[in-house]
Amino acid sequence: MPSRVYHLPKLLSVCPQKTGFIINPGFKEAKDGYERWVKDTIGYSFSIEISKAEMPLLAALAWPQASSKELRAILDYMTISFMLEELTDRCSSEVAKNNSELWIDVLQDPQVGKGHRHPFIKLMSKQMAARLKDAVDPYHWPEFIQSNAEFAKNTIQEALDREASKDITATRCIASYMIMRRETIGTRPCFTLMRSTGRLYLPKHVLQHLVVAEMENNALDMVYIANDIYSFKKERGDNGALNNIITVIHKDPTTQYLDLQERFNHAGKLFHVALDRFSTCRDALPSFDDEETNRQVAAFSDGLMD
Repeated sequence: MPSRVYHLPKLLSVCPQKTGFIINPGFKEAKDGYERWVKDTIGYSFSIEISKAEMPLLAALAWPQASSKELRAILDYMTISFMLEELTDRCSSEVAKNNSELWIDVLQDPQVGKGHRHPFIKLMSKQMAARLKDAVDPYHWPEFIQSNAEFAKNTIQEALDREASKDITATRCIASYMIMRRETIGTRPCFTLMRSTGRLYLPKHVLQHLVVAEMENNALDMVYIANDIYSFKKERGDNGALNNIITVIHKDPTTQYLDLQERFNHAGKLFHVALDRFSTCRDALPSFDDEETNRQVAAFSDGLMD
């Protein structure tokens, strides 16, 4: 098989079925309103990229219980995350550090971005950050900010790794990449938003329970493995797919002998391992002190499936 030809593993077919709503009933309203806002507010070239991402559909599928106000704010957050990628994905680690730190500062306090010349920072400061905070439950806001601070910090590390990977002799480690990728995929803050929209007030000791935390981490593994597999072609043409699990498999000494198709097959196997571990954790969820906590933990596991 030629090295540029490969078959994608079929991942969706092995995933468990969603519970409850399949898609948010407010999808069309959110989609129409968001697309109008993008057209009126964001530059043409960036709006094309946003359109390709189909953010309203993703938001409606991932947050089927969110109110229309929450769904609009979630679209703001998805746009803000997309902006962080644009601010850091093709630049030096030094520029990525400056932009990531500015990004999280503005997310915490929109006043920090007042008067900034960059159009993304202007939009965050004038509209999106405040709209987002207004929609997130105050109980969840500190955790949301903390998870985004980790997201921004690991985005800097991703830029450093990208620079190091330009050396064709450089090696990578699949295990260490997977740990870091859990934070750079940008999904952990989304899990906090899911708990906010679901009115799930789980204390830290519950979320940090070994089984619950492992379940969340395996859900993250599935998200970024699928993302890396399906976006590899685009990333290879964009920046060489330097931070992609398919490339990391090629640079890990234990798997570097695999050809391109075998790398995709290996990534697919890693997805299956994560799915099996997720299901095992879900079946072994502990019982806590009260029925309401147990109900919320079960609802959290359903939300991870969404």
